[in-house]
Amino acid sequence: MTAAVETTDGVDDLDAVAVRPPLAPWWRRAVAALLDATVVGAATFVAVGPGGWPWEWSVVLGGSSGSTALPHAGVLVAVVAGVVVLLALQAWTGATPGKRVVGVVVVRESDGRPAGPVRTAARTAAHALDLVLLVGFLRPVWDERRRTFADSLCATDVRVARQVPGRRDAHGRRRGDAPQGRRRRGVATTAVAALVCGGSVALAAVSSTSSTPEVAQACGLDDRPMGEDPPIATVEVRVPATVRQTRLGLSRHVSPPAVATVTWVVADQEVAADGTRLSVRLLTAAGDEVAELGGTVEGGTLVPDEGAVLGGLTLPVPWSALRAAGPDGTWDAGVGTPSVRAALCGGPLAPS
Repeated sequence: MTAAVETTDGVDDLDAVAVRPPLAPWWRRAVAALLDATVVGAATFVAVGPGGWPWEWSVVLGGSSGSTALPHAGVLVAVVAGVVVLLALQAWTGATPGKRVVGVVVVRESDGRPAGPVRTAARTAAHALDLVLLVGFLRPVWDERRRTFADSLCATDVRVARQVPGRRDAHGRRRGDAPQGRRRRGVATTAVAALVCGGSVALAAVSSTSSTPEVAQACGLDDRPMGEDPPIATVEVRVPATVRQTRLGLSRHVSPPAVATVTWVVADQEVAADGTRLSVRLLTAAGDEVAELGGTVEGGTLVPDEGAVLGGLTLPVPWSALRAAGPDGTWDAGVGTPSVRAALCGGPLAPS
């Protein structure tokens, strides 16, 4: 009686073998999933900020005070994009970075080839059944074929990605041995995956958090530098508090900072005339100007040269300008016409 020989022709860069490798133990699958989650979290942190690791998902799914709003929608987009990239790698090569590191591959039951995009998408959707009380994800511990419910529904196996000696051909080479060039590419790909996973774990493990207090200033005007018009009484500056997280020298905002603003307040019962030019200059500690922002009054509302209209006589200040001025920078508000500017008052960008 001759034993059937199974092949894994589609897994060429994962050491395809003449006899199928054994089914992967549960612990390998679990470690691979943790590594992949860490890779997605690290990529999200580098791209947009914290919130991509599973233990930080509360940053994405809810705000403070129990709100269900998304305080950082960019994190959600980055997480989804990262998962899609990993699933694409698994669909066409059989392995994600985490799976390569621990040496497992997802293949079709019928022929041992990578599952492909359609079956991988279906398997991912079927994982919803595995999420119920997590029973499905624990099922490989006792299942004969070490399958989750998704594996059973989609006819996929998770096998150890290593070479098993097969029978030799007429030239003395074991059947199933990959050509030397292909094997080198596989080793190089696994090394890159190990670097990616190692860097992701390092980013996840080491962090520090820093914050800056809110800056709220107002300066009153004893006189009007341009006579009775425009009727500016005070100028108010608000720089919201920020929280930043630093990992391996990379700093990112924990959530998008609120808009910094400069507001010109008119005297009681008076209105700034249309065409009035309001502006603010940002300067470094040495007095070098890094930005001048402004807008024109139209119908009692300040329309900025750049940025969104906030209503009233309020001008948005981009964070790039604040960073350019530095923590010891200053601001200088002014008023006038398109051709004439009179300085009103100013102050530091950081609390004294």
